[in-house]
Amino acid sequence: MEVSRGASHVYGIERHTLCLTPVAGDTQRCRFALGTLGITEPSEIHLVDFDSDENSLASIVYKHTCGIRALASTPWGSSQLVVVNNASVDVPVELVRLNNVPEGPMSSRDALEQSVESIAALETPSAEPQLPHAVVCHPSLYNKTAAVVSSSSVRVWEFGVPTATQTHTIWASRNAMDDIEAAAWHPTAAAQLSTADGTCVRSWDLRLDPKSQQTMAIEYAHSGKVRALDYNPNLPYVLATGGDDGSVRLWDAR
Repeated sequence: MEVSRGASHVYGIERHTLCLTPVAGDTQRCRFALGTLGITEPSEIHLVDFDSDENSLASIVYKHTCGIRALASTPWGSSQLVVVNNASVDVPVELVRLNNVPEGPMSSRDALEQSVESIAALETPSAEPQLPHAVVCHPSLYNKTAAVVSSSSVRVWEFGVPTATQTHTIWASRNAMDDIEAAAWHPTAAAQLSTADGTCVRSWDLRLDPKSQQTMAIEYAHSGKVRALDYNPNLPYVLATGGDDGSVRLWDAR
């Protein structure tokens, strides 16, 4: 459902929704994907298209097998998403494809419900104490990598055809970390990842030995828990963090 309010548009959805992501691999269209939790109804992925020329919204709805806790669009494929499923399934994280996505503007024929195609399953060991709650794809078109975040670990996956391979794991317990809240990739460095746990922000160089991968730590980045962080793609050394202390802080990470 679309509601126009002056210069803004509202896309209404009658389902509990936890996550959305801009479509990273499409440089021509303004599109977003959102996932529903599916508590009392089947879950869905909505691909929403904003046509600035027509000043209108259109969408395609895809059925999914289980509720969605988080999702991220892949820069290397505009129709692909990494999806974090809820606790009731055997595959907590998977790479999926949205089929029959038009390259140009969407029409009413595109709005017919379709199903998501699973491409690769990211198998998490049954011993993992916490379920994932976030996923971050590397912003580079040529680095087919994603970081899957749970409170106890960050697992880095590399995507091939047709499988995904886990390449690195950052364990909270082995690095004296609090529960891990978020992660962000450096925009230009393929192996540099930053994480937030408690009041601390850390950076990791995944090329190094696991015992020396941590390259930087800001112990008290905020007086409250750090909830979010990200790099500026135009100034890659600038890192922004937001926390429970009600502030957003900018850091020179050079």
